Amino acid sequence: MKEETKKEEQEKNCWKEKESTDKKEHCHCNHHEKEDKKKKNKENEELEEAKKTILDLQTKLMYTQADSINYRKRKDEETASLLKYANQDLLLDLVNMIENLDRAASIKTESEESKKIQTGIQMVSNQFKDILKKYDVVEIEALGYPFDADYMEAMMVGNDPEKPNEMVLEVLMKGYKYKDRVLKHAVVKVNQIEEKENEKGND
Repeated sequence: MKEETKKEEQEKNCWKEKESTDKKEHCHCNHHEKEDKKKKNKENEELEEAKKTILDLQTKLMYTQADSINYRKRKDEETASLLKYANQDLLLDLVNMIENLDRAASIKTESEESKKIQTGIQMVSNQFKDILKKYDVVEIEALGYPFDADYMEAMMVGNDPEKPNEMVLEVLMKGYKYKDRVLKHAVVKVNQIEEKENEKGND
């Protein structure tokens, strides 16, 4: 009898559990729908947040790549400039040496022996000048040209009414350009006409 009673109780409990499960499966209240909706909304928010994060990372990556390209370009330009003007200091020393040779060759002398030495000095100077040309070093044309502060340095002032104002009257020291850069400024004497004389010339 006791065993039969236990079996009956177990069957009742099984039916109760089944009914409870069926009710849950066939529940028509809005409780479960609200939970599902909240869950979906949360998933959508997380997805949007993930999209924003990815977009930010892509933007940062783009800027980083652009900075890297600009940095490499800047370094390439600096390296090219260094290579282009690598011999500048050496060529400037050579220019100064040529000027010393030219000064020695232009000294007035009487003896034939000194004249022969000067001729030899001038020949050496000319050889060095040929080397300068090979390296794109050219003399700055100044005599008879308007004064240009980018290429010239005014050391003296003259007054010649027959020549235009600001014209270079004399080159005291030659100037040189190395490619597109000034290697050494020309030192010059510049014509400076007084205002009254300049006005008379214009009249």
